[in-house]
Amino acid sequence: MRDLIRTMARRRQTRRCPSGTILRKAYVRVSRRSQKRSRVPAACISDVGAPGKGLPGGQPGIGRLRQGDLAQFGYVNAKALTEGKRHIALAKAVAVYGALSVWRKLNAVYIYTRRTAPASSAVFGADRDWIMSHYGISAA
Repeated sequence: MRDLIRTMARRRQTRRCPSGTILRKAYVRVSRRSQKRSRVPAACISDVGAPGKGLPGGQPGIGRLRQGDLAQFGYVNAKALTEGKRHIALAKAVAVYGALSVWRKLNAVYIYTRRTAPASSAVFGADRDWIMSHYGISAA
């Protein structure tokens, strides 16, 4: 019994991470093909967020993005596509969703990837600006 209490107390201890890193919580990873579950322990990972940024209370900000909304029009792996192919795909998306919705989707991906993938983020930002210059954005 005493060993169990010691083990539980050790697990509850807060883990300290070195400067420039943050503690990522433990989680369960599920493989796509075999549906096997494996536990990934808590670990210190590099902190790519700006200090002091974030919403109070851990709110999600603009929330999660719906994947595949632009992919169905051919806007996949935008960094590898030529500018012309990206613009054709975005024109198709604007015809379905409207310029404002497509602009918001590109803006969200641009903002979310600024620190983690700057090269891709620059492509999304350029395409976002292209939508604004060619279609304008209005709520109507």
